[in-house]
Amino acid sequence: MLRRLVVVLISVILLLMSAILLLFTGALRSPTDSLHGMLGSALWTTLAPHFLLLSLTASLFSCWCWRRYPTTRLSTLTLSAALAAAISSAVVCYQLKQTAVTAGGDINWLQALQLKSISAAQPDLMLSYHGYNGIAQPLALFLPADTQTAAPVLLYIHGGGFMTGSLLETSNDLRWFAEQGYLVVSAGYSLFSNANPSWHKAAQDVACALSWLGANAASYGGDINKLALLGDSAGGNLALNLAYGSAIQAEQAHCGSAAPAVTAVVVQYPAADPLAIYEFGYPISGFEPKMLVTGYIGGDPYQLAQRLQAVSSYSYLSAQAPPTLILSPQQDGLVPAWSVQRFAHYARLAGVNVELVAIPFANHVYNQLAANSAGNQLRRSVTLRYLRQQGLLVPAAG
Repeated sequence: MLRRLVVVLISVILLLMSAILLLFTGALRSPTDSLHGMLGSALWTTLAPHFLLLSLTASLFSCWCWRRYPTTRLSTLTLSAALAAAISSAVVCYQLKQTAVTAGGDINWLQALQLKSISAAQPDLMLSYHGYNGIAQPLALFLPADTQTAAPVLLYIHGGGFMTGSLLETSNDLRWFAEQGYLVVSAGYSLFSNANPSWHKAAQDVACALSWLGANAASYGGDINKLALLGDSAGGNLALNLAYGSAIQAEQAHCGSAAPAVTAVVVQYPAADPLAIYEFGYPISGFEPKMLVTGYIGGDPYQLAQRLQAVSSYSYLSAQAPPTLILSPQQDGLVPAWSVQRFAHYARLAGVNVELVAIPFANHVYNQLAANSAGNQLRRSVTLRYLRQQGLLVPAAG
């Protein structure tokens, strides 16, 4: 009876260890060429410490089984798979930790084991601003912990392929930055729908959000002279275009008041090169890159060259652009990692002070599955270090 139970447990362990090894080998493949490569890197930045703990436990149990039943091939095979999974998981954990530390951040592995929702926090205030054609768009405000002194200001622009997404989808992160002493404002903007492109609306929306912030930040405890734009994916594109375009006074919107100067930009997996996404992004069902780009600009990018140029971040490169931190998952299959790295290279050639942090074993939205994941801890801590380095320091209390 005991032997049968052991056989069942070993079989289950073998399946789990094989799944971990399958994910590891997938993370070594190009995510733009295969589903295996795309899925292989989807979970490591969230579950790497869990995989390590599981595989170490499996190794100990498999070792006991192998010693108890040394002639059982299943025990030998399971022990080998468990050891291989433990080594693979340890490699991922080590590389994530090294990347975080090298970039001035850190990962707390105990916290990384206690996964929490990234969208559970509620804003202190929900307001609105007038965007494209005066249409109201939502604003979520997360007030700084210390309201006695003027706080640096963060304007966050969410992702979602220009088609979906929410200004509260990473609300736990926005609350976390507010707890560090920042005034954090998340802006909604126009999303495209069938036969209703939003390439011109979204850009004007976020420009008006920036103007609103310039006029109103002080009322909510913010120091608008210390301002950073943050954006993810599609929001990264809008943040880059807004900050870089404002630096060269590219006309984007008439919002009633001048936009304030941007001190720094922090973007993750930004859609800086929509044509690269259109041509090479992995076709996830319902979120196909070709559909996203054509829906956003209203048609084939090769036939709408002026619109494509208007939404490409390359169009706004100049030496006047503010310092920029780009977080790029190395296994991004939706926004190809090489396209982000190439943009960073050309931005440097244009005179932009760019810091690029390449995150191993990470795919698109690597940080958004859980607030306390290793990937999100890396993102938050490195971002905080960069903001402080750029002079967006929280004033001392008193």
